[in-house]
Amino acid sequence: MTSPHWQSFIYTVKIDGIAVSRIRPMNDEQQLQYRFAQFRDRLNRFLIQLAREDRPAWIFTPEKREFRDRAAREQLIAVLERLEYPDDRDGRETDPCPGIVGASATTLELAASLNQARDAFKRAVLNLNRKRDPEAARRFMAQMGYPRLHFKQLYRHVPILLRKPDSIRFTWGATRSIKRISRQEAYQRLIKLAGNDPSPGYRKQLEALARLDRNEPIAIVQDLKPHIKANVCWVLGDGEAKRVERRMISAALAILLPLDPGEALPKHSAAYPDERKRRKARSDVKIEREPFLPSIRGHRYLRTG
Repeated sequence: MTSPHWQSFIYTVKIDGIAVSRIRPMNDEQQLQYRFAQFRDRLNRFLIQLAREDRPAWIFTPEKREFRDRAAREQLIAVLERLEYPDDRDGRETDPCPGIVGASATTLELAASLNQARDAFKRAVLNLNRKRDPEAARRFMAQMGYPRLHFKQLYRHVPILLRKPDSIRFTWGATRSIKRISRQEAYQRLIKLAGNDPSPGYRKQLEALARLDRNEPIAIVQDLKPHIKANVCWVLGDGEAKRVERRMISAALAILLPLDPGEALPKHSAAYPDERKRRKARSDVKIEREPFLPSIRGHRYLRTG
């Protein structure tokens, strides 16, 4: 099955002599087809325009490589064109392409339109999955010829700034997830992993868990993958009226901002995962440093008082 052009879902009627475009009635699968075709169309329009631009651009990679101008735009285009994940990946990892790309008003408008199409496609995916089952959209897209469609990568917005800032500083952050579960739920998780014939390691954990008070909770700790952010800064006014406006945004993809031909990029600095500052321990959650149940990353809460 091939993906139809999005215009095949449109028909035209005349109202008082004026041609008006309407979307044909569609079921959930057709709605997904339409939104994907619309996304592809808007992506192609944006990439064609981006390739034509001659404004400054800068891209850096986690491996500490840097690209400027045309080479930078080519890097961004290559990542945006990557709609499917390769055989050696499972669709959970996304390809970062941080940096700054100067853009004309036309390019910014096309980027905003592309982001809207991404959101519409995501809504169609979630709608189909909710009405059928969690894998319904993935199966349908495989039938359309996209067995490894990278949904997570397709959903990502191209960051857009409508005002040129004075500086952009990139930084890597990490999130730590802590989920409180009951002793019984921890037991069920261990049993599910251990199977009918638990190894000595699993038996040791199950016995340790059995010795706890039945009402004692367990903290499941997960260190999530580092993600890149951008600290954007505008300096407004001067003298006593001078003030600084800051904004932190997600920057997995290069940030588009308005630039005239020949105008320089704002001050900027790269950041790399191995330079990330060590995360400070949260003061509001007290858990033991070493896991009590290593197989499920379960920690005991520290006793207070």
